[in-house]
Amino acid sequence: MKLWRAVQEGAGVSRRKAQALVRAGEVELSGEVITDPYREIDSNGSAVLYLRGQPISLAPRLFRVYIYNKPPGVMCSHDDPHTGNTLGRVLRSEGFIGYTWAGRLDRDAEGLVLLSNDGDLIDRLTHPRYEVEKVYHVWISGRPRAGEMRKILERMHQGINDGGEDLRILKGGFDGRRVVVTLGQGHKHEIKRLFKHFGLSIARLKRVAIGPIKLPRDLSPGGIARLGRDETLRLYAAVGMEQPAGL
Repeated sequence: MKLWRAVQEGAGVSRRKAQALVRAGEVELSGEVITDPYREIDSNGSAVLYLRGQPISLAPRLFRVYIYNKPPGVMCSHDDPHTGNTLGRVLRSEGFIGYTWAGRLDRDAEGLVLLSNDGDLIDRLTHPRYEVEKVYHVWISGRPRAGEMRKILERMHQGINDGGEDLRILKGGFDGRRVVVTLGQGHKHEIKRLFKHFGLSIARLKRVAIGPIKLPRDLSPGGIARLGRDETLRLYAAVGMEQPAGL
């Protein structure tokens, strides 16, 4: 494999960061400083790789996917200067080295977030091009009558323009007191912007599904559970990827 890929997988950094670290002379291969990120290395040989003096394993990564039930108050950020209550801190405290997440949620929102050490999977789950459906339960302060709410949801399905961006839902309906909406693109704050456009204020927002994966009812807020093999295969298939190594 290429040197930058070994650094990326071993240290859990982005491709760009891995290449920058190599070019900066921070990577040694069997005692030799290498500054070419595209240098081919034998991951099955006896080479020893160091990043800033710390050893990095060249063993192939076993890809895994976990479900996280994000409670309100946790920021989907690796670090934040104003709060320590971040998802990055949760991952570090739980031993999730090299993991990141798909399905960013606002600080006050809650529900399903997918964690993985497979960067390609994360990219496909988050990139609008793949249109991975995400389902949300929405509680509205002073919800309109059913007939008026249906008209609003139909308008949301047709789409609105907000700040130069076209926002729309794929589906919308009711489940008791909750409004249930499905998105397929995922613009920033899209649900809040859609409801605000119609003068509606969201009291609570919870994501309950990403693609074929649903939030387990028995997973308490803050809980983390490994995704089963069958569910993992369905998730990879949903974004057009082959079965991951080591599954």
